[in-house]
Amino acid sequence: MELVDLVDASGKIQKTEVPRNETEKYLDLHLQIAIAVAFNSEGKVLVQKRALTKSTCPGDLDHTCGALKSGETPMVAINREALEETGLVLSDLKVIDQRLNSYGRYRYLLVAKASGEPNGYDPEEVEWVRFILPEDLKNGKQSGELSFVGEFFEDMDLALRNR
Repeated sequence: MELVDLVDASGKIQKTEVPRNETEKYLDLHLQIAIAVAFNSEGKVLVQKRALTKSTCPGDLDHTCGALKSGETPMVAINREALEETGLVLSDLKVIDQRLNSYGRYRYLLVAKASGEPNGYDPEEVEWVRFILPEDLKNGKQSGELSFVGEFFEDMDLALRNR
């Protein structure tokens, strides 16, 4: 059973070691998540297509992200998630923003570097993982070819300004 810590709107931990499947009981508290916008040496962004079986945003493109387990820092959580979801270890991690997001989660936004090629990801979580140029992602959205999780571009643009 995965245990998480819940925070208030300011990010202060209010409840520790809550079973992940019980977080919805606490209406005024928020699950903590980490999101990493990771770039390779060519300036491409690491993106993943969420598995079609996901309950939230199935098939949408997303950055590496996931919930913080109880007691984890955002850096530890995002490297665990990156390894699970992409097969990569991220480096030069830096928190560039933290606040409630549109999904009601308290999110830590990190910018990172990624090297190597994605491999070994969990098909129950991710359909595919690739490095894509930011302008190609924007063109894919404009053309309707690609769909994205909420705040994908806001997070990417913030990371581009802060890397």
